[in-house]
This record gives sequence, C-alpha cells and structure tokens, in this order.
Amino acid sequence: MFLNVLYWLAVLAISLAFVVGLILFFESRDESSLEGAGVGLSAMEPA
Repeated sequence: MFLNVLYWLAVLAISLAFVVGLILFFESRDESSLEGAGVGLSAMEPA
C-alpha cells in the first residue's frame, strides 16, 4: 500500500516537472511576451 502511494506520488511529481519544463521551453522559444497583454484593458476601467 505504501509503495503504491509512493509510486503514484513519484509519477505525479515527474509529470508536473515535465509539464513545467515544456512550458518554460516553449516560453523561451516564444518571441512575444505576455507582460503587455493587459495594457489595453485600462481604458475599460470606470472613471
């Protein structure tokens, strides 16, 4: 039972690390940035 839980925790940790690694890899290849994406929303704020 304990080894089964440990196995699935390891699978989950490796999967999360793989997803984060892919996200960071594709972000580093992306030329555009998302930091300025919300600039146009300031005109919609109430005065």
